[in-house]
Amino acid sequence: MTNLDSTLEDGNTAKENGQSIVAIEERNQNDSKPRQFWSLHTLRLHWSDPSFRKMFWNILLLSWAWSLGEGIFFIQISTTTVAATTFANWYLATIPIGFMLSIGTVYSIFLPRAIARFGYRPPFYFGALMSMIGAGLCIVATWYKLYWLLIIAAGLIGGQVPCTLYYRLVALQFSTKEFAPKVIAMVAAGGCLSAVLGPELAKHMVNALPKAYSGAYLIALVECMLILLTMRIIQFPEIKKAHNTLTSTSSVSMVITENTCSKNDRSIFVIGRQRTFLIAALGGFVSWSSMAIQMSATPLAMTAAGHKFVQVTSAVQYHLLGMFAPSFFSGILCKWFGGRLVMLTGFLIQLTGTLLFQRGFEANHFNLGLIIIGVGWNLGYVGASVLLTKSYREEEKIKTHSLFEAIVMISISISFFSSAFAQQFLGWIILTGRVISLYLAVAIFILVVDTLFVFYKTKDIRKEITVNDIEQEILV
Repeated sequence: MTNLDSTLEDGNTAKENGQSIVAIEERNQNDSKPRQFWSLHTLRLHWSDPSFRKMFWNILLLSWAWSLGEGIFFIQISTTTVAATTFANWYLATIPIGFMLSIGTVYSIFLPRAIARFGYRPPFYFGALMSMIGAGLCIVATWYKLYWLLIIAAGLIGGQVPCTLYYRLVALQFSTKEFAPKVIAMVAAGGCLSAVLGPELAKHMVNALPKAYSGAYLIALVECMLILLTMRIIQFPEIKKAHNTLTSTSSVSMVITENTCSKNDRSIFVIGRQRTFLIAALGGFVSWSSMAIQMSATPLAMTAAGHKFVQVTSAVQYHLLGMFAPSFFSGILCKWFGGRLVMLTGFLIQLTGTLLFQRGFEANHFNLGLIIIGVGWNLGYVGASVLLTKSYREEEKIKTHSLFEAIVMISISISFFSSAFAQQFLGWIILTGRVISLYLAVAIFILVVDTLFVFYKTKDIRKEITVNDIEQEILV
């Protein structure tokens, strides 16, 4: 009743000021629209709003945390792969990285559920602490040249890997579903900083301590500490259970009731069988696996070709820039053309970079090929992540994210475990020119067929057949 009286008072005041009630309704509708803070004009317009500044600040911090996490990950790739060759045989060089990603795969399955039960900070703290211990043990392993300890230490660092990948999904809590592509891309853009600082610090710190490679792990240890500090600063939405309801208190509230779940919540097997999720999972699996196996085998191929450690880390640096620089516009591309078409473009670009490796073993061939592959990975992964958001209802978010992240981590683990063997027994030219190229070509064919099917059904290349569309067709 009080709300009704206040509404009538607003209407009377409007009439006295010469305004119509219709004008007030239009103004209220405009006020209720999600704030588009993704342009300079609207950024300047809404900067005076404290809630907007809080939202924007938290997304920037998540982007910074993504940058630190990726810096740790790629220090492991550029340093551990080469360091392991001095401790063991060549074909065992990527076993530590593979074990790291295996641990990360296991943790990725439980991470979303742990967040739903304990909130955001404890699971992220746990991953950063595991990584800190692992980085410290890596220093000990390089100091005494203990290959088995290097494997254990790398496994502990794997606890941070799924946390880093999950930051992009946490950012969705600070925005609306409409702007999901831009939020995901904005967080991933933080990797540009790690692309510049990570390899550079590794190059200059690799021999900073008396034992080779231990200085690079010291940088990883510092980055783990910074992640812990960043997680403490971020104002995560609180997750609490009350009256059988799971509530996330953020600017865009999320409410999941057990009554709703019991009636409408689908099993993970039903979600995993639907076409939209399968294509999104295909995009995440292929974009990561094809990129990871080439990225992890590159240091071995370059070292075998006579290139020095500085040249190897430079190639990784170029690759990182290719991976994360497109994040400044990949979200906009998904908004314009749809996640599926962006993902298809990413696959084609990755295939182009893979074929470029057939030109030879010069440093420029590696640098340019890795840049192109990185760009293709960004478009493929961001497009798959955007498509994923259209494959579930709100109450199915946790289980769907768990399944998708596990699939992605499995693809990375397989790639790193097999890359050294493939490089050793197949050779760089056959690995990239035949195996990876054929793998990408098959994925492109599947995605083209699916894209044509969706276009035939919707008559719009940007539109996706969502769960609600299927339910409406069944009702009709």
